[in-house]
Amino acid sequence: MRVHRREFLAGTAAAATSIFPAMSWAADEILVGGLHDETGGLDFAGLPMQQMLRFAVGEINDSGGLLGKKVRAVTADTGSNMQLYQSLAQQMALRDKVNVVQGGLTSASREVIRPVLRRFNTLYFYNTLYEGGVCDRNCFCTGTTPAQTVEKLVPYVMKKWGKKVYTIAADYNYGQITSAWVKKYVEANGGQVLSTDFFPLDVTNFGPTIEKIQ
Repeated sequence: MRVHRREFLAGTAAAATSIFPAMSWAADEILVGGLHDETGGLDFAGLPMQQMLRFAVGEINDSGGLLGKKVRAVTADTGSNMQLYQSLAQQMALRDKVNVVQGGLTSASREVIRPVLRRFNTLYFYNTLYEGGVCDRNCFCTGTTPAQTVEKLVPYVMKKWGKKVYTIAADYNYGQITSAWVKKYVEANGGQVLSTDFFPLDVTNFGPTIEKIQ
């Protein structure tokens, strides 16, 4: 079932008003926080996510708002900086008093944001792929996990290109867990993982690894 961005954002805002009604109804507006990387190394993904949040809020208001109120986006550029995620999450919860936060791109950023918003009882939506395993009353992860995506991807790739696999992954939680699922499904489908190389997120030169693969 497809969910349009306006319907999804309206649903998350409505969830905020139902879980924390006192906070929501005390104000004339429903405040939706956006913590995304508009600059820095992750801006390629964070900037369009922030733009779509603002666009969706505009669509909701053009249609008459939500629950009789206007929705307002309170956004901040986290600059691909882990320290900014923490300070800006606290700022949104305490100073801006948002009803819900949409934010974070990597699992590392989510795990900086999540305990802050849990401490201040602020609803949090993490809207990208993630490694699984998060259990938190205030946090909703809407993306698929490696177990779900790799299960379908690996058999397709092996059928099309062969059974020898070389894995290149980011050297943090998501990359490490994904590579483990790749190995599981490669072997389950009769293939072999020749090697797995992990790289920091800021690495751009993969020449030596490509030579090894060749």
